[in-house]
Amino acid sequence: MYFKRLEMHGFKSFADPVVIEFHEGVTCIVGPNGSGKSNISDAIRWVLGEQSPKMLRGGKMEEVIFSGTASRKSRGMAEVTLVIDNSTGILPIDYNEVAITRRMYRSGESEYLINNNNCRLRDIRELIMDTGIGVDGYSIIGQGKIADIVSSKPESRREIFEEAAGVVMYKSKKAESEKKLASANANLERVNDIIGEIEGRIDGLREDSTKAKEYLELKDRYRELEINITLKNVEKLNLANDSIKEDLRQLSQSIEDISARRKEMEDTLSAGRARNENLENLGSQARDKLLAKVEEINRLTNKSQLDSEKLAGIERDCSRIREEIRQFEEKLERETENAQNLEDNKSAVLESLKKEESTLSDKINGYNLVTEESLKLSEKIESGKNKMYSLHSEASAKRSEARSSESYKESLLKRKNQILSEGEEIVKNTRAYKDAGEKAAALKEKNKSLISDISHKIQQIKAEKTGLAVKERKLSEQCDDIRIKGSQLAARKRTIEEMENNYEGYNGAVKFIMKSDLKGIDGVVAELMKVPAGLEIAVETALGGAMQNIVCEKDSNAKEAIRLLKSSKAGRLTFLPVESVKSQPARVSDAVRESQGFKGMASDLISCDIRYREIFDYLLGRVAVVDNMDTAVSLSKKTGGGIRFVTLDGEIINASGAITGGKYKNASANLLARRSEIETLEGQIRAKKEEYSQASDRLSTIQERQKKLSEEEDTLEQEKRELELEGVNLDAQLKALTESGKEIEQNTARNERELESIRKDCENAEKMSQEAYRLAEEAEEEIKRLDKEVELYLEQYENLREKVSESAEEITKARIAKTDWDNKYEAVCQMLSRVQDDIDELTIQIDDRKERLEALEESKNKIVFGSDDAEEAVQACIDEKTQLEDYISRISKEKSQLVEQLNSLNAEFSAEGEKLNSYQDQKYQQEIKLARNETQLDTIKEKLWDDFEISYAQALEYKKEDFSFTPAVKESREIRNRMRELGDVNVGAIREYEQVSERYAFLTEQRADITGAMEELQAIIDDMEKTIKTRFKENFDQVVVNFEEIFKELFGGGHAELRLDNEDDPLEAGIEIIAQPPGKKLQNINLMSGGEKTMTAIALMFAVLKTKPTPFCILDEVEAALDDTNIDRFASYLRKFNEIQFAIVTHQKATMEHADVLYGVTMPEQGISKVLSLRLGDKFDI
Repeated sequence: MYFKRLEMHGFKSFADPVVIEFHEGVTCIVGPNGSGKSNISDAIRWVLGEQSPKMLRGGKMEEVIFSGTASRKSRGMAEVTLVIDNSTGILPIDYNEVAITRRMYRSGESEYLINNNNCRLRDIRELIMDTGIGVDGYSIIGQGKIADIVSSKPESRREIFEEAAGVVMYKSKKAESEKKLASANANLERVNDIIGEIEGRIDGLREDSTKAKEYLELKDRYRELEINITLKNVEKLNLANDSIKEDLRQLSQSIEDISARRKEMEDTLSAGRARNENLENLGSQARDKLLAKVEEINRLTNKSQLDSEKLAGIERDCSRIREEIRQFEEKLERETENAQNLEDNKSAVLESLKKEESTLSDKINGYNLVTEESLKLSEKIESGKNKMYSLHSEASAKRSEARSSESYKESLLKRKNQILSEGEEIVKNTRAYKDAGEKAAALKEKNKSLISDISHKIQQIKAEKTGLAVKERKLSEQCDDIRIKGSQLAARKRTIEEMENNYEGYNGAVKFIMKSDLKGIDGVVAELMKVPAGLEIAVETALGGAMQNIVCEKDSNAKEAIRLLKSSKAGRLTFLPVESVKSQPARVSDAVRESQGFKGMASDLISCDIRYREIFDYLLGRVAVVDNMDTAVSLSKKTGGGIRFVTLDGEIINASGAITGGKYKNASANLLARRSEIETLEGQIRAKKEEYSQASDRLSTIQERQKKLSEEEDTLEQEKRELELEGVNLDAQLKALTESGKEIEQNTARNERELESIRKDCENAEKMSQEAYRLAEEAEEEIKRLDKEVELYLEQYENLREKVSESAEEITKARIAKTDWDNKYEAVCQMLSRVQDDIDELTIQIDDRKERLEALEESKNKIVFGSDDAEEAVQACIDEKTQLEDYISRISKEKSQLVEQLNSLNAEFSAEGEKLNSYQDQKYQQEIKLARNETQLDTIKEKLWDDFEISYAQALEYKKEDFSFTPAVKESREIRNRMRELGDVNVGAIREYEQVSERYAFLTEQRADITGAMEELQAIIDDMEKTIKTRFKENFDQVVVNFEEIFKELFGGGHAELRLDNEDDPLEAGIEIIAQPPGKKLQNINLMSGGEKTMTAIALMFAVLKTKPTPFCILDEVEAALDDTNIDRFASYLRKFNEIQFAIVTHQKATMEHADVLYGVTMPEQGISKVLSLRLGDKFDI
């Protein structure tokens, strides 16, 4: 994973869209002060979720949006996008390239996006957590922040180590779990409080609930039993009714069958009579025709014979007709007698019917009277109950009114006491308001004075700030000048050091040998000694060519080097083996040593390693250093031979008296002078740094003073505004106090009026209370009287209800009796009608026979007087006569059979009539029983509604199939007794207990859940703590090892270590940094110089990166406090992190030399940053 590019638009000074491509290796971002270099690191920090404006070098977050210049308008939005290559899958997201975007608008709204998908800040932080590239990690070291790593408090350094250990996510989750645990603990306390409150109520409710439940169970059982008893009674009655109805059905069926049979018989009789009559008519007609034929035969054959025969036939017909008339008259007489009997029976039945109707009317009237009386009693009962309810309400209302009056009176008395108390308070307030007014006036004057003083101070501060601004500008210029001169001195020093390192000024042989890395070669004479300042020329002159002699350990080393020189033809050299060279220092008299201008023997003036003392005594033991040539000449004459005198300017007085002098054209040609110049330059650089530090301190002091003055000015301005506001408040207070004084006077008068009103209201309330109690007592007495009266009415009503039931039963019986007589009367009428019809039919038959008899008599008379003969038609008439006689014979035979059948049917018809009357009597008795049972059923069903308010259909739902009647009656009686024993029952306690119990159970369950959750959270916290401890300790130990190694490498030795100030609690312990640069005592980091602190901080940063490499690291001027040597060390070590991208914001040319890519930030337009890029190795035109 690595950073691919950074896109900025409208962020700080980058008004226009800018894209910075990040490459492998080291990217340097350079540019003059104020050009916007650090804004690039700020952009990376901001897009990764930084929320502190201070960390972005601002005061408010809105300052990250380009604010405009004189020629450019401000932007309404800042947007930064960081594109990360995630092909290795380090980030937990399924994308090979991840683009993190952050936008901010001037309205204050912010947007976060991952690959152009909206997300939360939390999502971004979780995405990069423990990768080392977070805002709190070690991958972004802001400007001036490198030293903070080692300068901050021990406990503040943990962030870097925790990020490196990858425990930030665990700590975050642990903190979240601890918050949840605290919240759960608070919830548990609340739940325990509520449970404690419920437990105090639940016992009493349990008892009331148990009692109420028993009552309801008994009531339900009693209801169930009574309903089933009632249903059993109904079932018995229904069974009886079913039996009665079955009997009635059978009787009705029998009656219907008999009636149907009688109807059939009657129809058959009617048909028989009609047939008989028809046969009679047919016979008469046939006889008439026969007679006609006989007459015609007689007439045709023998008139007298015919006439006699005809007369004989007529006589026979007349006899027969007379016989029929006699039979019909006898039958008519019987039918007339039956009609008379039926008429008599009809009168008797009608009389009985009228009697039954009268009885029914009397019963109905009696029933109506009883019912009316019952209704009147019911109305009286209802009226009494209504009056009782009304009186109850009135009594309650009056008592409530009385209590309200008493409460009102108490409120009035409280108000009276309150007013009296307020009166005392008003008196106090009057004095207080007066005092407050005087104080407010005094404060107002004081306020004006303070405002004036503060305004004066503000003017002084502004004047001082103006002077400090001038000083700040001068010091800034001075700091720039010192920094430039220091850079020049450092460049000079680097040049000379390069000459030293390359052995410039030495002959080729020296360079060859020193670069050959031969064993036993210790160095050149010139570099193995240290010459005091001012003696460089003298010592170098004294040594002469010996300056380039090579010091080695043994002769063999010298031989090896000489062989190498020879073989390589590299030149000649003088070698000084340490084990072989012996010195013979010269003896100088005390007089010479004490002479003016004598500096000392050269071997004594220089310093070197003790191993090389013999070498330098050999080379300089016979050289004396003096101040000038005169002294040298003078002293050379005083001493003996063998001593050379060298002046400080390099003149030599040899022992032989020869004098050598002059000066080199190039100062750097003097080897010792060159080394001395390096030391001098180092001193000058340190001086410049110290001077720069002092100037910076003064500048910081001025800036701090400016900041303090600004803060003081802001504070004074705030105080001034507060005082002005206080002045306004005081004016308002004075006005309010004046108004309050007036209001107090008004309140006093109003209180006096209210007290008088309260006195009158109290008297009225007392009267109303007494009157209400009196009326309530009267209403209660009336309730008692009405209760007794209603009880009496209820007894009368119950008695009347029995009478009503009896009357209803009697009416039913009367109606049944009336119906029976109605049926009998109808039957008599029907029978009478049929008999009358028979009489009418017989009368018609008799009349018909008489008419026919008269016709025969007339025919007889005609025969007596003669007829005409017709011989031709005799035979035909005889044949017709024979046929007619046969026809008449058949008719007579059929008629005879028909008469026998009719007589049999009449007998059977009478028998069926008697049976019908018997069945009708039985039916009447069964209908009476059924009516009685139906009335009883209605009464029982009404009782169901009255007692249990359910209909019979609803009651059937409670029916038990295995119900036993006798035990149920006994159990019902026992339940009634137990319900009376329970007394008053609070049924509402059941629901209340259920609710409280349900809540108690819920809360208990919740408590268990909370406790379980707390245990789980504690387990999670313990587990995370263990994980954090393990991972932190492992990584910390590795960082300690790496820190020690890197410190030694960067400092060229020394010792450094990291310590936990509390080993027992590594999660909260602070981290101490102990460092010992080479040649110094072990000391705390805070006692080191600025450069040493920076190098130590860099060593620590490298140790962390080595322990857990981060894909990307941006360093903003971290090496600003380092010299070129340390910059080289810093840059060289930087190169060891091959897998880390580095972006370095710098001013140092030495750092730039190590960069792979350079980005230059410039500001061609005031306030607008531009970026130029250069990849080292690219070709470009100058």
